[in-house]
Amino acid sequence: MTARPLMFFGTTNLDLCFNVERLPMPGESLMGILSRHPGGKGANQAVAAARLGLKPHFYTRLGDDDAGQSLLKSLTEAGVCTDAIEICVGEVSGSALVLVGDDGSNMIVIDPGANAKVAQDMIASATKFIEHDAIVVAEMGMPSVALNRLFEMKRDKGFELIFNPAPVRPGLSSAAWRSVDFVTPNQREAFELTGIEVCDFDSAAAAAVRLLDLGPRAALITLGAQGAYYADATHSFALHAFPVKAVDTTAAGDAFNGAFAASLAQRLPLREAVRKALAVAALCVTRRGAQSSMPSADAVDEFLKSQTILELE
Repeated sequence: MTARPLMFFGTTNLDLCFNVERLPMPGESLMGILSRHPGGKGANQAVAAARLGLKPHFYTRLGDDDAGQSLLKSLTEAGVCTDAIEICVGEVSGSALVLVGDDGSNMIVIDPGANAKVAQDMIASATKFIEHDAIVVAEMGMPSVALNRLFEMKRDKGFELIFNPAPVRPGLSSAAWRSVDFVTPNQREAFELTGIEVCDFDSAAAAAVRLLDLGPRAALITLGAQGAYYADATHSFALHAFPVKAVDTTAAGDAFNGAFAASLAQRLPLREAVRKALAVAALCVTRRGAQSSMPSADAVDEFLKSQTILELE
């Protein structure tokens, strides 16, 4: 059966990564090792899907600088369709400073650069790349006015919408929230959206109820090393994460979202799509970098053959 079309809307950054023994305290200086990696939430998600055998379209804005050229090349080499990407004369590409501790924990500061200037008319123009019966994935790094425009166009274009609300920011309209099919926050984002601190599956269930009150058809909350919790109006389930040794958690959520969207596009049943997304996220955190850590379809298949996962009703 043919896969459904897939398109991502989001940010692209050049990640300046410092690997340090541990994350610094305020006012503290530490020695570290610097490396550069292509990143950005939207770009990471698109690459995760491409590595799984999809050919997703991706909309983003890049500066016409050296970083922009490098980021565009990385996306193309990963198998992402770059027709919709805007190269912006005189603008600087987005960048991020990423500190990664030996335990895999991270701290991130972002300069959005060209990402910050996505306007409504740009979104309207990019939606011509959305094909019939497509799955569209958007993240909250883009300006809210652009997201509102994209979500507004769902009715006319007829796509299924996955919304990753990261980083959480105000400005999304109630109508936009009602157009969302799947909202996919992590624990921190779920807290910011609902006021409920998510620390386990029980608290995730409570947060999911409030997320559904915002308007989405379904909520899918990721809980890091614990797993993921899904709920809609009629049923819910939780899946434990696969146990792995994390070395860099930087793009784990992006790996999950890209893989979940790709799995739905490949027409996997919902639980299987979540299970595969957890596997991709697990493999991602065992490697350093963002896009460079996204596993191939073969690697994921081999990993799943060797693993078991517990489901909680």
